[in-house]
Amino acid sequence: MKRIVYFLFITILFSSCYAVRAYRFRKFEYKDLDKFRVTTIKKSTRPFHFEYAQRDHSTLTSYLDSNLQNSSTYAFLVIQDDSILYEKYFAPIDSAAILPSFSVVKSFVSTLAQIAHQEGKIKSFADPVTEYLPWILKSDSRWQYVTVQHVLDMRTGVKSSETYDSPFSDVIRLGFTRNVSNRLQKPILDTLPGKFIYKSVNTQILASVIEAATGQKLQDYLYEKLWLPLGMESDATWHIDAKGTVRAFCCLNATLKDYAKIGRLYLRNGNWEGAQLLSPQWVQTILNADTMRIYQGYKNHWWSSRTIKRFQAAEEALEFIQTNPDWYYTETIRNGKVYYNANKNLKGIFAQGMLGQFLYVNPQKKLIIVRLGHNWSHPRYYAQKFIEELAEMID
Repeated sequence: MKRIVYFLFITILFSSCYAVRAYRFRKFEYKDLDKFRVTTIKKSTRPFHFEYAQRDHSTLTSYLDSNLQNSSTYAFLVIQDDSILYEKYFAPIDSAAILPSFSVVKSFVSTLAQIAHQEGKIKSFADPVTEYLPWILKSDSRWQYVTVQHVLDMRTGVKSSETYDSPFSDVIRLGFTRNVSNRLQKPILDTLPGKFIYKSVNTQILASVIEAATGQKLQDYLYEKLWLPLGMESDATWHIDAKGTVRAFCCLNATLKDYAKIGRLYLRNGNWEGAQLLSPQWVQTILNADTMRIYQGYKNHWWSSRTIKRFQAAEEALEFIQTNPDWYYTETIRNGKVYYNANKNLKGIFAQGMLGQFLYVNPQKKLIIVRLGHNWSHPRYYAQKFIEELAEMID
């Protein structure tokens, strides 16, 4: 009898717990979007429309149709010089569908940080985060050494597990907790700032900095500074907690072509139809290959397009780099496993999200590629490699 009562107690306790919600959505699919609490970001009153290319691109169409058919892709878009070369939706998805970005949205958030800086609301990226979030010192006094730039580059040293296959990891807690702000009251540092370690909580902290600096909810600031001026054609949604705080690190949902517009902003050096929305210096810092090399392929919440060789041990990767000086070393941790990498930057940058979401930007070719879908599946290529080789194919 006691065991039955205990079992019922645990069942009731966990029925409202984030862990149960996380478990239910462990195999996230498009249809699950309607089951989350969201805020709506209204479409622009001045929509911008990409044109369709007039030149023949049947070879490209045939190549992409055959390669994407069984890749678990929902939607795929190729734009060059403001003209759509390829746009495809896979049933039941159509052009009106809003699709999840996962971590692609991180690059939107960093863009908002730069706009807040240009407006003088974030006075300097060299400011300690405690200038804007003084309460964070209560969890760890070492936050006084962490700057906004450290947060932008994911070099804070924050202790947070980035494991996606466990309902008890910190990133999953952040994704399903009913009170995001409460979770942010507790972050401590693993190490002093300086080393690049990808942690989603950094983006949520950056969002808090933006809100504190601007006095606006992040969703309202996004609408005012990007959604409206970039001419977004459709309403978007953003996952929120029970208090109305957006899950800034993961959960913006928008249409395929609206995602591409942030890419166009960077292609055009921060200029949108004559209005300089972003500092050219900010854009060029991200696009600069030497900068990306120094920052190990990740700068201001954007990834460098790059070739990656993985090794079993750090020593093997470093030995390879000694004889190949145009390569650089990184360590990445995914689902608790450490990867030792040699990297060589390619032309282009991208925003990347879980399950193979990509927003790829190549200024040299005036090219934007967007892939949205479920977990990428292809017999020969992983998603990043497929997109980078596709970019090489396009003249």
